[in-house]
Amino acid sequence: MSDLEERPSKIRKVNPSEESAEAWTGIETPVTDAEQQALEEKVDPTTTTISEDEDPTTNFRRPRYDIQIEYPPGISKSQRKKLARKAEWEAGKDYRKAKRKEQQKAKKERKREAKAEIQTKIENGDLELPKPPPKANSARPVQVPLTLILDCDFDTYMVDKEIISLGSQITRCHSDNRKSMYRSHLCVSSWGGRLRERFEGVLTNNHLGWTGVRFMEDDFEVVGKVLDEVMRGKEGGVLAGALAETIDGVQESSERHSVIENVAPIEQLEDTKPKLVYLSSDSPNTLERLSPNTSYIIGGIVDKNRHKGLCYKKACERGIPTAKLPIGEFLTMQSRTVLTVNHVVEIMLKWLETGDWGEAFLKVIPKRKEAKLKTTRSESENKDDEDSEGEQDVGEAVPDGPQNSRSGILTEQVKPDVVGTGPERQIATEPL
Repeated sequence: MSDLEERPSKIRKVNPSEESAEAWTGIETPVTDAEQQALEEKVDPTTTTISEDEDPTTNFRRPRYDIQIEYPPGISKSQRKKLARKAEWEAGKDYRKAKRKEQQKAKKERKREAKAEIQTKIENGDLELPKPPPKANSARPVQVPLTLILDCDFDTYMVDKEIISLGSQITRCHSDNRKSMYRSHLCVSSWGGRLRERFEGVLTNNHLGWTGVRFMEDDFEVVGKVLDEVMRGKEGGVLAGALAETIDGVQESSERHSVIENVAPIEQLEDTKPKLVYLSSDSPNTLERLSPNTSYIIGGIVDKNRHKGLCYKKACERGIPTAKLPIGEFLTMQSRTVLTVNHVVEIMLKWLETGDWGEAFLKVIPKRKEAKLKTTRSESENKDDEDSEGEQDVGEAVPDGPQNSRSGILTEQVKPDVVGTGPERQIATEPL
């Protein structure tokens, strides 16, 4: 069989387009006035034009922008497009502001109409009067001697949209800390760069009215020394919640105690040396529990995991102890265990309330990560009893320990000093 017979023939078009029909027949297709006008217009490569388009949600018409952009020499096509989009966005600020106001006005009008409709139904007896919402917890938050430092010395590692995301996360950290039952000392170190420009410009210095948050230009080590003096002073706070159990060494039950029951005198802490612990998911050490008069440093960076091990390397170079949250010991997750800055802060605040890492993780970690506890509470107790019986010769048993193991801050030279996680009994091991 020849090559011509083996080669499949081309499938011909059943309904040819107008261009192909014109080429076959030689008859020109009529052109409308709009198409003719579009063909006659010449587009300047340095000009970005947005055609007028009516917005169906408002009475505004999107304006036409004739933007003259001077591109730097030698940039790529993708960079030219990015600069053009940025110029379009800046030119449309007034339009978007007016559009937002119109949308807010329409939203208020819809709410007013819905409220009037419900009121009419209630008066006519078609709808029952809704029950009043439950009163929010009016208890004032208790200040505890524990510091969370957000290290924001990573400006050069992030792009503009990541700086915006970090700013939102810091705002959320302040909100969570302000509303938490036990409030920590919160500080932003290495305050400067594009992050500071955004807070002072776009966000109109709203952070200056925040309470319980410090913004300091100094490095996290200097900030740690300053806040260590604050924690040991009159405004340092009281040992309450799970921190009180750190000193007592005994947790009577897993139920939440009142503030009065958990308060302990801060003079019980003998060690006066400033304590710093840098939290990093790359650390080989696992954080068993939080300790009083300790500053926990959280890397303020949003990099989509581009710069792996950056915080851990920085801490090791300075000789700062590192630790990671015990996510792997309590949860199984379908995605990465790297969390946002505000999630780490919220988890630590929840631990101050509950003293249970598993409960804190489940309350904070988003459901999209599909986090699940590895074992139930009863299974953990049974397993702990078996471990305790087989390891009596390892160390001395600690009666009535908490749900989580009760060690201090872990460093690279010391092993976790607790074996077993059950509430019945815990076994302490010797350091290396």
